[in-house]
Amino acid sequence: MLTLVLWGALAWAGDVEPVLVAELDRATAAWTQAGEVPHYVAIAVDDIELHKIVAREGALANDHLEHDRWLDVDLRLGTPELDSTHDLRGMSGLANDTRSHVPLAFEGATVDAAIHNAVWRELDARWRAAKERIVLLRADQAVRVAEEDPAPDFEPRTGVLAHQPPPPMSIDSTAWQPILVDLSSVLASGTHVVESEVSVEGRRSESTRVDSEGSRLVYGTVLVRVALSATIVADDGDRLVLYRSQDVHDPASLPDAAALTRLARSLVADAEALRAAPRATPYTGPVLLLGRATGVFVHEVMGHRVEGQRNKDEEEGKTFLSYLGQRVLPAGVDIVDDPTVAHLAGEDLNGFYRFDDEGVPAQRAELVHDGLFRGFLMSRSPLAAFPHSNGHGRRSTGNAPAARMGNTIVSSTAGKDLSTLRRLLLAEAKAQGLPFAYIVEEIDGGFTLTGREMPNAFNVRASRTLRVWADGRPDELVRGLDLVGTPLAAFQNVVAVGDTQEVFNGYCGAESGWVPVSAVAPAMLFRRLEFQIKEKESARPPLLPRPDADRNNGSRS
Repeated sequence: MLTLVLWGALAWAGDVEPVLVAELDRATAAWTQAGEVPHYVAIAVDDIELHKIVAREGALANDHLEHDRWLDVDLRLGTPELDSTHDLRGMSGLANDTRSHVPLAFEGATVDAAIHNAVWRELDARWRAAKERIVLLRADQAVRVAEEDPAPDFEPRTGVLAHQPPPPMSIDSTAWQPILVDLSSVLASGTHVVESEVSVEGRRSESTRVDSEGSRLVYGTVLVRVALSATIVADDGDRLVLYRSQDVHDPASLPDAAALTRLARSLVADAEALRAAPRATPYTGPVLLLGRATGVFVHEVMGHRVEGQRNKDEEEGKTFLSYLGQRVLPAGVDIVDDPTVAHLAGEDLNGFYRFDDEGVPAQRAELVHDGLFRGFLMSRSPLAAFPHSNGHGRRSTGNAPAARMGNTIVSSTAGKDLSTLRRLLLAEAKAQGLPFAYIVEEIDGGFTLTGREMPNAFNVRASRTLRVWADGRPDELVRGLDLVGTPLAAFQNVVAVGDTQEVFNGYCGAESGWVPVSAVAPAMLFRRLEFQIKEKESARPPLLPRPDADRNNGSRS
């Protein structure tokens, strides 16, 4: 049985799909004759077009067009309950399902023949590797204790027919080159800026996927980013990199030159102010995260711990598995991950997609409702209590899919305005006998440890932090702090949540590679969080002034 999903005209992306179907049919016949037919096979071809324009120091540095095509094969011998992708306990060298990074031809008179040969070779190699691995797995299961989670390795599904290629992508080099050159002059005009760059990068990804369940899919996305960065060195050796970006789904939606110039000037001013700011000291006490900072915090502290497959792994901490139905946040707070949302809070979302990388339609996944923990991000690797995918199996080229975030969205039915949150922050500081508290305006990333051997902790890298004085002194910009802690303790200290959502667009790296994500959240006030001192370099600022020190307001004399 097939599910038919149509968008626009039914005109299959013709050049690769028939080749994939023919090779899958041919291989299946051979496997049948050999008496070892995989219970599931999927063949995907990822076409990736990249256009990047870069300017530095008031000059064009790069204008690069690239087109790549990659093959991915998911082949599973055994049964859905135990197949050749299962982890081998105690055999770390064979512990994970690995994929090959197989380039494919995309142009030329014999391109179909080249693709046929590449798919044939990869199907044969994957089948042989799976035959060896399933023998080891069956022996491994016989001599080891039962696993903590008895869920199957794979969820069979009904095949899906859908054709929705992403729109064409076109970035006008003639228009963008002079804009980027001018912007790079503005960035380089900063007195203490030692490096800077501005770029526009467009990426169009189109996947053609066929599988043994009958799915025939064409889908993909277009993501375009304009990015500005400036590096500055403080007198104490601290090397500070400031970054601003805007992400859209259509190049026509990028900000105009005037808006980008304002952004470049504010970036330079922020960099100079941060250079002059004092480095702070370790701290524990009340902290207010503004919306974008909250989004990144939730992504790092909760998001990776609710990726379904982590809760099958016996080396993982399984932080939230025993909290199903229990309170983890204040009443009124909801967290969902919904890749079907393309636009929210005035911005395009990076984490938007319609099918995941296992051919499952994207779906809204409820993580927290009214402060109670509800569920996980699921791929086709089930948990005992969550047997079905919710369309979050994601990967980058050359990696096996895993449950990953898309658009992580935080909201509250009892949100408070920013002035109220600030008053509550200062009240908490006074109640704890502290002379100041902190407001984190920006977080530029972080990392989290989710296993059992190391501390189950997070490090979230604050990039713009204000010290707010309880006695009414003006706020003070500081640098050199990272938020650290453990997830359950952190969320149990949430006092209040804001009423206005902000968007953070970025890319997230984990076991299945780098994938585009978004975090949408309001401000969040914590009764107690901890800061540790950020690492810093020790090299002095440059001895000589910049060679172009006569630059004035972004233009050469």
